Amino acid sequence: MAGDAGEQPRFTLTDDGDVLRLAWAAGVTIEASDVRETMAAVTAASPHGKRPLLVRIGLVDAISLEARHLLIEDTCSLRTGVVGVDEVGRVLTAFNYRSVTPSRFFTDESDAIAWLTGRADAGDTTSRASEEANPFCAQLEGGVAVVRWEHGVSVSTAAAEALVAGVAALAPGERPPMLALNNSMVSLTPGAFEVFAHRLSVSALAIVGAEGDSVIAAYYKQKHKPPYPTRFFGTAAEGRTWLLQGRARPGPQDS
Repeated sequence: MAGDAGEQPRFTLTDDGDVLRLAWAAGVTIEASDVRETMAAVTAASPHGKRPLLVRIGLVDAISLEARHLLIEDTCSLRTGVVGVDEVGRVLTAFNYRSVTPSRFFTDESDAIAWLTGRADAGDTTSRASEEANPFCAQLEGGVAVVRWEHGVSVSTAAAEALVAGVAALAPGERPPMLALNNSMVSLTPGAFEVFAHRLSVSALAIVGAEGDSVIAAYYKQKHKPPYPTRFFGTAAEGRTWLLQGRARPGPQDS
């Protein structure tokens, strides 16, 4: 079974008995219409009840916001194991951790099959390890996206991509204010700066840390000119207050 767009199928769905396999074609942008088509195909392929679904994300270009929302709400499979070939696949599907259907990301298909079929402990660390590899924790607290970086971290471009995806998953379709607790951050790659300046969807950014962190914040504002108000604070309380009350009247320190 395949979903066609012109001459090239956008996805293929095969039935392995215990598990359904969905494979996306390289280079596609997954749209809401694609998700609806795959959901219908998966449902039709399992007339006697839901089955586990193995999704090979491959080298897709992107997943639209509406498609992400549909995937979060999707309940057509028993559980979903997403297999990607690299860090990009994990970033593209980070939102899926919030899905109604139990979902995990893997880089090894055999691990995914074991989890999907129950041959691995439901509490295995395969996908959890990939989440914990990120040097930050992101949570939505009182309408504010709070990001806590590990102490003394050097932020790679991949970590920046993961954070952008994580913040988007916290508040789909919204631009929450963000409180970044830098915890003596050491450095960021040029690519990480670019990702934060051009792809981070927030309404304002309060950066909190020690004196060394203020240098990073100043460089970020002056060099990359982020499109949202940005300010450095010595305490989380000050940063949160500004985000919730003071950012409507940006001062000379704001971008």
